[in-house]
Amino acid sequence: YLGECNTKNLWCFQAQRTQPPPEEEEDAEEEETEELGHVDTYAEYRPSKSTIGISHPDIVVETNTLSSVPPPDITYTLSIPETTITCGLLSALQLEAIIYACQQHEVILQNNQRAGFLIGDGAGVGKGRTVAGIILENYLRGRKKALWFSISNDLKFDAERDLKDIDAPYIPVLALNKIKYGDTATSEGVLFATYSALIGESQAGGQHRTRIKQILDWCKPDFDGVIIFDECHKAKNATSTKMGKAVLNLQNQLPRARVVYASATGASEPKNMIYMSRLGIWGEGTPFRAFDDFLHAIEKRGVGAMEIVAMDMKVSGMYIARQLSFSGVSFRIEEIGIDSDLKLVYNKAAKLWAEALQVFMRAADELGLVSRKSLWAQFWSSHQRFFKYLCIAAKVRCLVELAQKELEAGKCIVVGLQSTGESRTREVLDENDGHLDRFVSAAEGVFQSLVTKHFPSEKQRREKAPGTKRKRKPRGRQPKVSKHNVDSGGVINISDDSSSDSDGMETDSNSSPDSLLDNDDVI
Repeated sequence: YLGECNTKNLWCFQAQRTQPPPEEEEDAEEEETEELGHVDTYAEYRPSKSTIGISHPDIVVETNTLSSVPPPDITYTLSIPETTITCGLLSALQLEAIIYACQQHEVILQNNQRAGFLIGDGAGVGKGRTVAGIILENYLRGRKKALWFSISNDLKFDAERDLKDIDAPYIPVLALNKIKYGDTATSEGVLFATYSALIGESQAGGQHRTRIKQILDWCKPDFDGVIIFDECHKAKNATSTKMGKAVLNLQNQLPRARVVYASATGASEPKNMIYMSRLGIWGEGTPFRAFDDFLHAIEKRGVGAMEIVAMDMKVSGMYIARQLSFSGVSFRIEEIGIDSDLKLVYNKAAKLWAEALQVFMRAADELGLVSRKSLWAQFWSSHQRFFKYLCIAAKVRCLVELAQKELEAGKCIVVGLQSTGESRTREVLDENDGHLDRFVSAAEGVFQSLVTKHFPSEKQRREKAPGTKRKRKPRGRQPKVSKHNVDSGGVINISDDSSSDSDGMETDSNSSPDSLLDNDDVI
């Protein structure tokens, strides 16, 4: 239950702030401790220089250090339609970020590259809609092509939704993974791709083609449109990984592109900023000749230095970072009654596992296993996950009722799942060529996975080296039905399914249970 998890964190935070100092301390120390305990970490945020737009629907804050410095004066005039602004499709906060990003894009750095902008807004401030607004602004200014990189191809639908939300559904979003290598026919729109696509290549037809060349051919060398690096912390190992090098290479190949970095954890660690070459903090005409010099100087001075960097970036107009406030947040825990249907399912499940336990114990006895640690680690781990999924399923009906009640009250619902069952769903999709032919139960998947792992029906036996004990496992499909495991003579049919001497039911007693769950349905 998501609320419980979050509220524990909130409660801990409040407890630290209100904890009284020990009585035996001296008065001076007591006052100092009390004063430190009540210093606010965040300050309420309102645009200080931008005056357009309707205020954001929720309270937004920024860190005290950032709020102590002002952003630069605004010199840029937006082209976004008045109706988009007056109807509140973009809030005042989002419009402020768009203005500062476009204003920063007018600057040319000492190395003759166009300056970039970093959006460090947290969840709920609307980075996606801000990014869509930057694309729309440039589209209206005649820059019809844009690149949008993110961590998953599925986020293309989010990009389309964000553009539609700001009344710009006419800007097409093209998925790079759906376009053939070498095809650059599309003339305008947003080319959406993942970071991994930057290192994609093809040998089809005897020709070596790469995605990065395809992107560069589509953009043309004089490209001055927008490049969005969404969730850009994924490119943090820019010097060591092929993907990171590709991100830097793309920026160098298109010096006039308008680069936007978007990440909630953008400037948290200096080493993760290596791909942000367009901020102009290091390089030609700056105090730091190379990124390594900047990194050494900041890491030597700790967190305080990083805060100063963030403040300097805000003053220079290249960085903005806001997040939703937690003030006024409340929580409650709902108790869900168990109905007769659930009781029946739960009791049947308990019986199933009791029978499975008997079969596993019988099989272990028959094999004469001395060390059973790994076997029981896997058995009880599966048992625990099975009932976790059952408990999640039991909450669904009540959750839907609660959600409908809150929606009727005009509230927005966010559902946090402990597990989505995606792994099991993908397995079923793979088995049926991408179609679901039945309801997918994660609990059933856990049980089946455990059974098929230990009770293979058809496996080739393998001879062991002399002096080692042959590992054998009972045949059969379901452990709860003992007749499948025993022949007419009362002998359990066994076969070996291990691929190495360390597999199977008999493993080293020091082995970690975690290492034995690779084939299970782990989310």
